[in-house]
This record gives sequence, structure tokens and C-alpha cells, in this order.
Amino acid sequence: MDHARRKRQNVVLVGGGHAQVFVLRAFGLDPWPDTDLTLITKDIQAPYSGMLPGFVAGHYKFEDCHIDLTKLAEFAGARLIHGSATAIDRKQRQVIVTNQDPVPYDFLSIDVGITPSIGNINGAREYALVVKPVSTFAPKWQALDERFTNTDQAPTLVVVGGGAAGFELALAAKHRFDKQILRRAPDVTRKTSVTLIAGNSVLASHNKRARKLAHDALQRAGITLIEDVAVTEIQKDKVHLADGTTRPADATIVATGAAAAAWFGENGLPVTDDGFIQTHATLQLVDDDAVFAVGDCATNVDHPRPKSGVFAVRQGPPLAENLRRVAAGDPALAFTPQTDFLTLLSLGEKSAIAARGAYAAKGRWAWSWKDWIDQRFMKKFNTPQ
Repeated sequence: MDHARRKRQNVVLVGGGHAQVFVLRAFGLDPWPDTDLTLITKDIQAPYSGMLPGFVAGHYKFEDCHIDLTKLAEFAGARLIHGSATAIDRKQRQVIVTNQDPVPYDFLSIDVGITPSIGNINGAREYALVVKPVSTFAPKWQALDERFTNTDQAPTLVVVGGGAAGFELALAAKHRFDKQILRRAPDVTRKTSVTLIAGNSVLASHNKRARKLAHDALQRAGITLIEDVAVTEIQKDKVHLADGTTRPADATIVATGAAAAAWFGENGLPVTDDGFIQTHATLQLVDDDAVFAVGDCATNVDHPRPKSGVFAVRQGPPLAENLRRVAAGDPALAFTPQTDFLTLLSLGEKSAIAARGAYAAKGRWAWSWKDWIDQRFMKKFNTPQ
């Protein structure tokens, strides 16, 4: 193709999620001919969810597990717009951003994550520390951490959600606060009280061996596990359960399932019954080849997969390649995500469960493996070259 005769293409990224940082890095390493890149993001520091439990446990600092999107956009030579996208006008091909002029695009990619699904828990928004979206969790956790740092009080915590996030965060918080108590008063025997409430069973989507190891880890840490009971209400100092019982709580962390942003459907984007953007295997919308959607905010109708950071990361390279291709006038390529994948679940201390298929094992080696993977991922984007 004669690039000199072709108009410049505007590629716009909405959201700085796990997949889109690959696009920024790829563009910086090898800029695409006749293409301008723009990033619209409400968060300048993009959290890497895989390191969140380690951050809570005290193994990582804030900057260790956040990608500086300002620096990454600068490396990419991309225009950075700090704001929240509220609508996509596909007829005019522009993104509507709060308090900003509309941003025109030729090709668009959406990676804005998910919102908390807490509508069935009264008081959750007012009194709980909600994990999703992850970008808002870190500063809230830091405030909670500081609240108990300079006191002899052993906090009483409740974690709601029996998935991987709830499981890891319960153990991480227990480790963090018990370690602080021991540092302040080595002779004190008080321990942090943590209750993990799973609406179904803990780690229900994992294999039998992994679930057994998870139960053992919770028991060894002294964490109370309540399964098959839903939380109905959260108050400032207690949590109400569907069976009529309550649990005291100085703080409540909610790590339940998440929902799609309401504006997807309201804007006429093709969405699933539960509101997530529908895409084909090429990561393009089922009704619009000019728009891509990736990460937890999207559902690949050709190859449905669970909402997980594992898949968002895997979508990064094919997304970068497909955006490069369509900007050059070539067709996008289909991407088939793996069906069998490794899960590494941290256990508060520097130990982890490794699970894949029917296999599961635990040990410090698994945490070292996870730490190596996570640190390598972060270095790729915080020091791109």
C-alpha cells in the first residue's frame, strides 16, 4: 500500500487495562506508519491485579504493582487524555469524554474493566471497601492500613466473596495485620480476626485438590470460613447474613462478582444478556469492525472464557497486532484463547498454590514463580525498551 497517499489513521484506546498497555508498548517499540495513537484513561496509575494480594500483604509497594501510564504513553508517542469516557458515538466515530471535546477515531479499542456487582448487598457502597474496580481499591486499602498501623487494636475483618480475589485478600490482610501487631508488641498474643464469607463454596471454579489446599491454608491461618451463605447487608460495624446471623467487622472487603458498565448497552453497543460487550475471535465487535473490546468488559462470543486477568493479558499481543493490521488496511486475525491455564494463588505469606487442570500443589516455590512472572510483566511496561 502507498502510505504517502493514505490519510493518517486515528487509533484510540479507551482505558489502560492489561491488554491495552501491550498496544502502547508495541507502538513505542515500532510505530505504525501513518497512525496517531490516543489513550483515554481515568486512571493515570494502572493497577496490575495479579500483584494486588501481595500489595495488601505488604510484599509490594504501590509503585511496584502500578503501571505509570503517563510514562508509557510518552514512550509510545501517544496523546494522553486524562478523563472518563461516557459514550461512544459510532455514527460520528467519536468518543465522548467528561469535560473534554469529543475524540475522533478511525479505529477504537475499549478496555475499561468492570464495575462492582453489589446491588443485592444493602450498605455495600456506603460501608464496604469494594475491590472492583481495582483502580480505586489501592488508596482505600492504604487508608485502612494506616487506620490500624498506629494502634494496638487487632482488627476484626470480614471479606465477602469466595473466588480467587476474596480468598487471596483474606489471607493477605490477615498476614499484613498480624505482622504489624507482632512488630509493635512482640509479646502480644492478639491476632487479627478474619472471616471469609463465600456465597457458594470457596474457589468453586478450581479443581478438587486446589480447593483442599485452600481450605487447609485458611484453617492454618486461623481464618473463619462461612460457605453457602450470602451477605444481605453491610453496616459500619457488622455484616448481616441470609441465615439471620451477623458477624462483627471493623472493616468489610467485598470481592464478589462484577458487572459491566451501564453505558455499553445505553450506547447501543452489542452486549450479552449480562451487559458485556460482544466481540468475535478477532476481538472486534460483532457488528462493527472499527471497534475492538478486550479484557473483563468484553465477552468473546466465539470463545467465551471466565473474567480473569489471565485472559486480558493474553489478549494484549493479538490486540496490538490486529490494531496495527487494520490501521494499515489489512484484515484482523482471529485469536483463540487457551482453555487450560495456570492459576497461582498467593497465601498471604510468601507461599502460593499452583493449579492447572486437575493438578494443584503449594509451596514457596509457587510464590517465587508467581513473583517472577509478575515482576517481569511490570518491568515490561514501567521500563519499556
